[in-house]
Amino acid sequence: MLEVKGSSVRIGIEAPDGVRVHRDEVLRRIEEENRNATGSSRESVGGGVLQTPKEGREKVSTFVTARFGEIPVPEVGVIRFSDGLPGFPEARRFLLLETGEEQVFYWLQSLDDPALAFVVMDPALLVPDYMGRLTLPEWDREFFAPVAPADLSAMVIVTFGEEGATANLLAPLLVREADRLGRQVILAESEEWLRMPVFLPKKNPETP
Repeated sequence: MLEVKGSSVRIGIEAPDGVRVHRDEVLRRIEEENRNATGSSRESVGGGVLQTPKEGREKVSTFVTARFGEIPVPEVGVIRFSDGLPGFPEARRFLLLETGEEQVFYWLQSLDDPALAFVVMDPALLVPDYMGRLTLPEWDREFFAPVAPADLSAMVIVTFGEEGATANLLAPLLVREADRLGRQVILAESEEWLRMPVFLPKKNPETP
């Protein structure tokens, strides 16, 4: 789209409904953050993986990962990212694994690439009203419809670096629980949200 007003020229992009359009530099930064996050080691998350097969009649297969060896994969637990993730377009099926940091950190293990896994966490641990503050672009709202943004499940990718852990609240992974369909969305929020320091209260060793 091209618009001329006096001495000003405005250039835009027309795209079909439901197609995401982001500035190249923004998308590249999210791709870079995702790639950096894959460097997290097993030692980054205390206690390793605690996931065990759930009882019941659900269909369970297995998958051999590079970090954790063979893991059970309950079909109902698979999260599908139909667009892949920025930087990893072919990684579309993931499984959330519990860790020793109960209710804090989780591993999001790719079921398409045995070596690909991210440490993730609930953004509400850092920003309690996070979901209420979400304003999704129109194409993302249409993707998750009829579920409202505030009713989606959210997790954010954590990167462990030399200066500690940071969470990417600017590009959360949102999931529609009814069909386990997910997408990593890019928000128009503060730049501080790209690398939010992860400061969690330490447990009192005297507390059971």
